[in-house]
Amino acid sequence: MPTSRTLDRIWLFFASVKVTIVLLVLLAIVMSVGTYVETAYSNGAARVLVYRTWWFDGLVALLALNLIGCTLRRAPYKPHQAGWITTHIALLLIMAASVITHRFGLHGQMMIPEGDAANVYALEQIDRKTLEIVNGETRQLPFSLQLKKFDQLKYPGTEMTRMFRSRVDVWDPARTDTVHYDIVLNHPLVYDGYKISQASFVDLPDGRRATVLGIATDPGIILMYFGGGLLVLGMAGIFYLKPYLKRRFPPNAARPQAPQRETAASSPDASNI
Repeated sequence: MPTSRTLDRIWLFFASVKVTIVLLVLLAIVMSVGTYVETAYSNGAARVLVYRTWWFDGLVALLALNLIGCTLRRAPYKPHQAGWITTHIALLLIMAASVITHRFGLHGQMMIPEGDAANVYALEQIDRKTLEIVNGETRQLPFSLQLKKFDQLKYPGTEMTRMFRSRVDVWDPARTDTVHYDIVLNHPLVYDGYKISQASFVDLPDGRRATVLGIATDPGIILMYFGGGLLVLGMAGIFYLKPYLKRRFPPNAARPQAPQRETAASSPDASNI
């Protein structure tokens, strides 16, 4: 059984600002590695090799424990610390949302020739030899996409591509109408919890073109938005509300002291007794 002194040491370790600095430096190094992998290979390679690993989740968990320890160590709290506490809670929510997205989010691709419809996509999988993303396990969408037309728009008078566009119809068994949407780079289709974006295209032997669409789900997005909103409120509280609360509730205000009894030694007539 751990002694109380051992527990105190563990508590002080997780509540140390020095540990915070070390963890932030390690996180910055890991993020730099992730950025390098993303630049050298692909976004998918960075997700598989860095952001979905157990050691990345462990680093985020240690930072979260340290943040909780630093927050609890300041108790009891003063009114002017409201913005600071809100900021810490927001950071914890953002870290939780990030882990949820990386662990439970899905990323894959589907290819649809012009005129055809499809609802099956392949999850991304890393080739450990080439570090390239390849198609893995297949999944099925709860709706179908029909590619009406694929457009490769170019700048006038040049052969430079300006934009790829996939004109699709969404066939959903739960709806009686058909959704028409133009999927363009940086303008994805968000439908039924899935984000469908333009990834690339393929020239087929029969002269048609097939669009390659990226399929992604982000289960932590709502928690991320909520944490981001709290972070804005917390920062506003630190910069704008804290000075008012400090004036309204001075943290070092002198407490009224109880009157002391007058002893015989301190009495002005003691020397005359």
